[in-house]
Amino acid sequence: MMSHNTFDNIRPYFDHEVPAAIARMLNNPQFQMAMDYLFPSDNHTEIIDRLMEVDTSYDFQKYFMHRAINRILELSSKGLSLNSVQLLKDNGPSVLLSNHRDILLDSAILQVVLVDLGIETSEITFGDNLMINDFIIDFGKVNRMFTVYRGGSPREILKNSQHLSAYIHHTLKEKKRSAWIAQRKGRTKNGLDKTDVGVLKMLTVFDRKNPIDAFLETNILPIAISYEWEPCDFFKLREVYLSQKQTYVKQAGEDLQSVLEGINQQKGRIHLAVGKPVNEFIREHSADIHAQNIHQQVAAYIDRQVAENYRLYPNNYVAYDLLRAVDSNSEMYTEEDKQAMEIRLGKLYEFMGAKSDEIKNLYLQMYANPLIQRRQLLSNQAQKL
Repeated sequence: MMSHNTFDNIRPYFDHEVPAAIARMLNNPQFQMAMDYLFPSDNHTEIIDRLMEVDTSYDFQKYFMHRAINRILELSSKGLSLNSVQLLKDNGPSVLLSNHRDILLDSAILQVVLVDLGIETSEITFGDNLMINDFIIDFGKVNRMFTVYRGGSPREILKNSQHLSAYIHHTLKEKKRSAWIAQRKGRTKNGLDKTDVGVLKMLTVFDRKNPIDAFLETNILPIAISYEWEPCDFFKLREVYLSQKQTYVKQAGEDLQSVLEGINQQKGRIHLAVGKPVNEFIREHSADIHAQNIHQQVAAYIDRQVAENYRLYPNNYVAYDLLRAVDSNSEMYTEEDKQAMEIRLGKLYEFMGAKSDEIKNLYLQMYANPLIQRRQLLSNQAQKL
């Protein structure tokens, strides 16, 4: 059993700390700005009075965040569809390992689903790069976010990784609460969802001598979230484009700008699907899994689950055909879908201040890659049969 303050430097707020944090948030102008955007015609005094009565993180999420995220979806999407979410309840406390397309919404949408299922919301990883002011720190910690420290010397990185692993294990086993984490550091910017083996090693470092047992205790549940129009797609394209020419250095406030853009941007349809548990894979293939390569095998399994459960939209097929100058997928989209992509490209050139085949192809690749990844997966499966 860990001591009471072992994880004070990374943990979210305890429930007894929540009322004071909410009071600080309510007194911050940024909260009023959020209210004005999300609930312009609602009685703000009534909302604030109700929030002043909230005394747990779950109640804050259930009363305010559930309402706020649904409002964001109403304003910026064409709706959310779900698949196999009952596994979130059936699998018990789990590491919810998700592909990562948006800084805020990937995990926030999942919390809405958990509330709708009538079960505990999860804890959520919260990069220290996002902790830019007291308001955001309060907001994150009230929403059960725990801090992931990035950077440092190799020794510091290892120490932080071990500490983070121990906290996630503590959350699952002692708190009996799930934990959301992305399958890789940072958002996917080229449309390819790939699990970082380093993330899996961090999750199981609490028991390095018995990695198979560590995976079983970690109880990973793969999550796939798909947006018809990629959040921050122009910003992601610019980063990929510039990174090919020079070392890309984020500007001050860039992460916050991405959060706001992800909230405001029209995203079309959104789909969230839950894959089959990793423990099911480990038990079914126990004879073929060995400690020395289990992290690679689990990463490959998660990648398959994400690719299989990722929802492809017409623009994925449009992008594939435009990229290759073919019409082999024309039955999957309409002329209007194709025109929508052309209009999008025009806006991208305006955003970039330039028009070139390189910019066009990088953007089309972002949307074509999920389809390419799916087909490669099916091809590999066929070759094994």
